[in-house]
Amino acid sequence: MSPGRNTSGALSCTYGIFALRERNNPKIIQYRRPPRIGIGLMIFLIILAYILISVILYFRSGRTEVYEVRKGALTTNTVHKGIALREEHIVYSDHAGTVNYYNKEGDRVAVGSLAYTVDERGQLQERLARNAQEDSYSENDLQNFRQDAIRFAGNFNPASFSSVYDYRSSAVSTVQKLTNRSVLHDIESPEEEGIYLCTADDTGEIVYSMDGCEDYAFGNLTKEDFDGTGYSKTALANGRSIGAGDPVYKVITEVDWSVAIMTDSEEEAEMLSREGFVKVRFLKNNAVSWAQATVRSDEEGNYFVNLLFHNSMEAFSADRFVDVELILEEQSGLKVPNSAITKGKFFLIPKDFVQQGSRNQLGVMLEIYTENNEKSVQFVATTTYGETEDRYYVDDSVLRAGEIIDKPNSADQFEIGEQVELIGVYYINRGYPDFRQVNILYQNEEYAIVSPNSFNGLQEYDYIVLHADSIRRGN
Repeated sequence: MSPGRNTSGALSCTYGIFALRERNNPKIIQYRRPPRIGIGLMIFLIILAYILISVILYFRSGRTEVYEVRKGALTTNTVHKGIALREEHIVYSDHAGTVNYYNKEGDRVAVGSLAYTVDERGQLQERLARNAQEDSYSENDLQNFRQDAIRFAGNFNPASFSSVYDYRSSAVSTVQKLTNRSVLHDIESPEEEGIYLCTADDTGEIVYSMDGCEDYAFGNLTKEDFDGTGYSKTALANGRSIGAGDPVYKVITEVDWSVAIMTDSEEEAEMLSREGFVKVRFLKNNAVSWAQATVRSDEEGNYFVNLLFHNSMEAFSADRFVDVELILEEQSGLKVPNSAITKGKFFLIPKDFVQQGSRNQLGVMLEIYTENNEKSVQFVATTTYGETEDRYYVDDSVLRAGEIIDKPNSADQFEIGEQVELIGVYYINRGYPDFRQVNILYQNEEYAIVSPNSFNGLQEYDYIVLHADSIRRGN
């Protein structure tokens, strides 16, 4: 090609020839250079694939849930509806008229003290009505009202709303007591106005109700008595009209009282009879007391238990049916869910065959054979998971049945073979599951109480695997 010659026309002509040949000959394929994949793009694709696979495996595999070990207690309790049995008797009036009381229900009256009055003519009632419209309470009376209200508010439990009615009855009884005493004090000659002053014949706690069960005794209780379907209680209200011979109040003369319960469990009855004493929680106020238990049975296979108390009678003086919880057994320690408890098999190795290695690890001298079939020994680190007086429990992940270990500084040998099954949990403080033996003190359907600070065991605030079946040993 000569200098200065125009080549654009030649190139166009050449391209046209090739294009014409391509159209005329379909076997000719136009060449295209393949795209290049750089090293950076390849690394990015590999990382992306790794992340996707990891995410998929994470969601497909079960996640290990962790539980923090804390101290706690478990109790074996049974709840019963009991019948209160007391030394109580009803007091009847010798006069007819309107009765008025001068003690709050639950007060302890002494022999000869004023218990009630009977107004034949109704004049006392008129004075009481006038006095109720006046502010006749002293500062001391008002202070007592305030203290009772504060005490009730502090102990109030919404789950026991019936306590509201108990407090209301107590407050009304207190008002009546103060009002009646104030009015009676202003009357110079009560008997001349037809008002009879009636004193207490016995010392005891006064109750203004009766239910027909005052003569109940433990020896003659039946299954039907615990039903309570036909039970009714009659309130002996202040200011009501009575006749001669009508009941006016009830007095409990003894501090000792009992609660009778019924059970169809022979095992529970035998245990109570054998123990003699049982710890009891009253569901009404959550008070706890000890009771002496006496057991009898009837021909139908029912067991009756009498729980004798020397205290707490005042809190239940107006109650016939008392709900009690028997605390038959109570264990405290480390509280562990049953789902975390598992079993593992371990070799029993004499303590004399275990020694300390160069890194302060416990292990054994294991006999091995070289490629030339020459016998040698090798230190193998092992983890002990428990102990007896002369043996250690050793994991079977590094040792095999039939292998021989040597005793340090001795010609004695021991063949590994005997295995035992231990109960434990998977300890996970180090980030990986490690079996820890536990000693179960008590167990119910959901939790177990285990001994704290046992050999290679658990301590409070340790972390364990919540579901032991999600762990496969050796992985």
